[in-house]
Amino acid sequence: MSRPSPGVADHAQLIEDFLHLHHMGEDELLWPKLLERGGDRLGETVNLLESQHVEIAALLTESSQRLAIWRDQPTKENGEPLARSLERLGALLTEHLGIEEKDVLPIVPEYVTAKEWHALGDHAINALPKNKLPVIFGMLASLADAEVVKLMLSTAPLVPRLLMPVLGPKAYARYARKVFEPVA
Repeated sequence: MSRPSPGVADHAQLIEDFLHLHHMGEDELLWPKLLERGGDRLGETVNLLESQHVEIAALLTESSQRLAIWRDQPTKENGEPLARSLERLGALLTEHLGIEEKDVLPIVPEYVTAKEWHALGDHAINALPKNKLPVIFGMLASLADAEVVKLMLSTAPLVPRLLMPVLGPKAYARYARKVFEPVA
């Protein structure tokens, strides 16, 4: 039996870890402020996003369990349930992020200070291994609109703000070749 590329399993784990940290930050640092300060305008949307976080957390738990099984026994029988779990997670995340980008991000500055927004960004960044930050930035930048990338960088200290747009895409390109190239 051939082993899966450790890069694929490690990549799935990195994404799961980042999503968990990102959503924990929103749950603790963003949603309560938006509900308190703009609940009349954003309450329904925030409640929807919070309920999606519960669904996403359940799917992350499921996919994490299936990933551990597949990592240990990389068979088609173990890979297919993992793939289905990740597909469901991806579909829900696409919907969730679409709502965040369309209905929340454009008006966040009306309800959250720059310092509070910075704390939210720091929440996930400080918990991730520093050597993964360029990869994660490069990955997010490859998928996000230019305005979202600008927003991501807006709270970073000067040196990372200048270096990440250069280092991130290169780090992610190297990483993606390792993860996504077929295993011989």
